[in-house]
Amino acid sequence: MKFRKMMQIALVSVAMLAAAGSVWAAPALKVAMITSESGLGDRSFNDMMYQGMLRAEKELGVKVNVIQPKSISEFKSTLARAAELGFDIIIGSSFDMIQPMQEVAAQYPKQKFGLVDVGADSIAPNVVSSVTKDWEGSFLVGVIAAKTTKTGIIGFVGGKDIPIIHRFYLGYYYGAKTVNPNIQVLESYAGTFTDPAAGKEYTLALINKKSDINFAVAGATSAGVIDAAKQTKTFAIGVDSNQNYLAPGSVLTSMVKRVDNQAYDMIKLVVDGKFKGGVVLDYGLKEAGVDYAMDEYNKGLISDTTLKLAEEYRQKVMSGAIVVPNYMELKEGQTMVGNPPMKNPYVK
Repeated sequence: MKFRKMMQIALVSVAMLAAAGSVWAAPALKVAMITSESGLGDRSFNDMMYQGMLRAEKELGVKVNVIQPKSISEFKSTLARAAELGFDIIIGSSFDMIQPMQEVAAQYPKQKFGLVDVGADSIAPNVVSSVTKDWEGSFLVGVIAAKTTKTGIIGFVGGKDIPIIHRFYLGYYYGAKTVNPNIQVLESYAGTFTDPAAGKEYTLALINKKSDINFAVAGATSAGVIDAAKQTKTFAIGVDSNQNYLAPGSVLTSMVKRVDNQAYDMIKLVVDGKFKGGVVLDYGLKEAGVDYAMDEYNKGLISDTTLKLAEEYRQKVMSGAIVVPNYMELKEGQTMVGNPPMKNPYVK
């Protein structure tokens, strides 16, 4: 009896150790996603980035927490609170977050940060960032727009009149002018990334000037650009995520930025123990970081001839035969842009 009791105690002890082993297994890495002020549900940049977070949860076993500041003024305090909570990596999603992240990263030098799709300059020693060569993707949709327009006039509706949005415009302009030097490219800025009504108003103003294809680069405001296209039987071009489905037959295509892959890659660096701050990751056509979207919602809107031409220009950009200008690299007063050279639209 005594021996049986000792065996029972031993078995219970083994079971407890096994249970303890499962409890004390390495905890899942904690990831914070700090959205831009337009938040989740923008059907654009934030939603696209969130897809990468969901993929990381599924494939890498991490736990993602989404934090949504309501305004740019809340970025710094939001980042600081996240740093206090001890996430394994905190990833932001806004060009306006550069300075707040630099300041908070300096206060928390051991905290790992990521900032998706900003610029070519390093942010801080404990921040990995990325730059999407959106000017290359915008070049391709500019080619498509110029070959599709019936009026010879196309438009651009940006969220805010800021350098990162100028990157899109310049690429779009360069692509359009490459295939049709006589095309008119109208430029407009709604002043907000969160107001679809403003996006619609500014787009209707361009349509009144005979612009029949308008490229929306405005976050949640882009929904208004697409609504205007649907109302007037013109075309919109979506941005960041594939927005073709929002108005089948009215969205010519979407310039997709694979910020989902960028967020995923930053998380994977931490999971694999390869995170290195101060590094900038590049995502262009060659890296499948940008593209134009084709699916059942825009099937038949773009001619086969135009699609073939777009693919030819894709190869030229990837090979370096064509160098699409990056607004961020322009010098003050520079009159010509790109290779082959073309008149700089920002120098009147």
